[in-house]
Amino acid sequence: MWERLAVVDPGLMRLASAMRAVLGAAASLTVLTALGQSDTSLLVGGFTAMATSLAVSDLHPRNQLITLGLGAPLFLAALAAGAVLSPYPVTAGIVFLLLIYVAVHARRYGAIGQGAGVFGFMAFFLAQFTGARAVQLPQLGAAVLVAFGAVVVVCHCPGHMTSSRVLARLQRTFNGRLRDVLRDTTVMLTAGQDAGTLGLSLERRLDRLHAAVLLIGDFLGERAVDEAADDQILQHISRAEVAAQRLAVLAVRAARTPAAAGDLAEPAARQRLAARIAVLRHQLTPGTPTALGQREREPEDGPAIPSAASASLQDCLQGIDELAAAMRLLGPRASAPAATGAAPHDPVTPRTRAFNVRRYREAGFERRGRRTTRQALQVTAASALSILGGHLVSPDHWYWAVLTTWVVFINTESTGEVLLQSVRRLAGTVLGAVFGYGLATLAGPYEPLLLGLLLACMFGMFYTPADAYWAVTFFITGMLSMLLALLDTFSTDVLVLRVQETALGVSCGVLAAVVVAPITVRRAGDEELLRFLLVLRRLLYATTRSLDTGTTTSLIRAAHDLDQALESFRKACLPLVHPFNPWRGRRDRARHLLEVLEAGAYHARSLAAVAGRLPQCDDAEYAARVTAAAGHAQERVTHLIRLANRRPGASRSARPKVTGALSLLSGERRMRRGGPSPQRLLLHIDHLDMTLAALARALDPPVPAAAHPRPPARTYPADSCGPARGPWCPDAVT
Repeated sequence: MWERLAVVDPGLMRLASAMRAVLGAAASLTVLTALGQSDTSLLVGGFTAMATSLAVSDLHPRNQLITLGLGAPLFLAALAAGAVLSPYPVTAGIVFLLLIYVAVHARRYGAIGQGAGVFGFMAFFLAQFTGARAVQLPQLGAAVLVAFGAVVVVCHCPGHMTSSRVLARLQRTFNGRLRDVLRDTTVMLTAGQDAGTLGLSLERRLDRLHAAVLLIGDFLGERAVDEAADDQILQHISRAEVAAQRLAVLAVRAARTPAAAGDLAEPAARQRLAARIAVLRHQLTPGTPTALGQREREPEDGPAIPSAASASLQDCLQGIDELAAAMRLLGPRASAPAATGAAPHDPVTPRTRAFNVRRYREAGFERRGRRTTRQALQVTAASALSILGGHLVSPDHWYWAVLTTWVVFINTESTGEVLLQSVRRLAGTVLGAVFGYGLATLAGPYEPLLLGLLLACMFGMFYTPADAYWAVTFFITGMLSMLLALLDTFSTDVLVLRVQETALGVSCGVLAAVVVAPITVRRAGDEELLRFLLVLRRLLYATTRSLDTGTTTSLIRAAHDLDQALESFRKACLPLVHPFNPWRGRRDRARHLLEVLEAGAYHARSLAAVAGRLPQCDDAEYAARVTAAAGHAQERVTHLIRLANRRPGASRSARPKVTGALSLLSGERRMRRGGPSPQRLLLHIDHLDMTLAALARALDPPVPAAAHPRPPARTYPADSCGPARGPWCPDAVT
């Protein structure tokens, strides 16, 4: 059960956040009840415990403690300001707006700054919700301190989570998702041409596997304990991911390759390959230590598949062997880098490492600074409208509109994202109001049941994935209904007023996003696309540098940064690719652009994985050719950067056919695999260059193809393994 939970919830992060909120609130209420505190103190204690889980978004336990340590005095100060200014609504509104501006602007400092902003906003909101007064501050301050203490005790005393334990959880998530990928790959191989929609399922499995790798990379970058060991872990996991992706591509290609009539070797070969993949799946399953021995004894039983099997199945066999070699580096059986033939890491001194980290952090800080300044102005303007409109709708509950305005701008960039977030918020509130009304009516006479349902809704709010935001809002409204029932203030009018204030808040948010320093979805996507291309150019430069120095640390980090840039671009394009987008032409073009970028990222990851296993090149001829090919690809990237900066307006070209990145990759020309070599590196750069050419056509479809001629075909010596030798070269790979 824990393994399946780890697959669904990476690193059990959502479960830890939900338990922190529920157990912290329960412990706070228990202590405050035992001390005989008032209902207002109980409400403040429970709300504070819940706010800690909203504010703490760090992956590393140390950073979580830092956020909690900063949050306690901020929460007390904001609560005191709200209580003191409660008799002066105009002054309280002005101070609230200043606090909102500072809280949003603090997001430029990363997760800790965002957490501090959440603490300040929630504390002032709590003062308005409870109608706190200055005379109650000692009592309310004690409740806040009890809640923070309860959260710290709950999180760090029973089963204290260390950095190594969190990393072990994330690795179990990776193993579980890799098992799912291998299971779908097995089904794909045995299904043959009747695969149907199995490709879509396999692509979703690969996306989830990639999300786990990104989370591990973020955690390793956040903890910064042993950089060399962290880079080695990231390199091994990335290599296993690339091998699994390659095997999936080969399996789809084999499933679409028709077998000759009456060929009896083909079904037998597919079954043998499925058995080999099943061995790898068992190797990842806890409690099966004999799986590795079974895998090592297998070659003694004879060939894995008949020699008469098709070339596509032979490729799958080689892909399985490559994945098995990558999996031997994972977990407790991992061997030293020297034993695997991996390239040595950079001789990074602490001073050099600190300089590199500081340089990239400063670049990200400046980028976030420009974004948060603009968004702070938008949120402040929207909140001012919400305060004015909220007082007109209800002078006693105006704060609900301000809360909605605050929430719809979290983790959003463009006007389209704000609109999408607003629709989800409103839909979840309406559904939650109906749900909460029913539960509160049925469980009204039973206070223990109401409290249990309130904690259950709180758990659901934090355990629900962030991409299902309507469900998060659904549980929030249900929790509010239980709370109002416990306070004996529940009524249908209150729920209707809640929906009205929410509608007002989302309207003000959308209006401010459109009027105050607006940024369109297209502009946000172009900015993220430009960042993707800049990181890709840095990766190509790091590739040529790895040939000269034999070091791969910068290449590994560049590949991880590229994946992060792709995820940022995917998020920026979310309003365009959403199924409810009425402009189907724009939706399909955005999806096509995403699939081309995903294919390019796949080739870039493969390039980094091959270069990471490549020893220092002593062949000057091949090194010069790889350098030249990488230079040509960098020129292509430079052209794309110029194209992204001057893209034309809405295109009226025909809608492209959207197939998915996995189908796009499986349709590429087949090339056989060899060991890590400059030739293989050259082929990866070649395919990346062709993907960049497809990206140029996707960015500027009205321009005739002749305006962007394909580069002349490269010539390769007779003993090389380049594309000039044809698709059957024994040392080539895609």
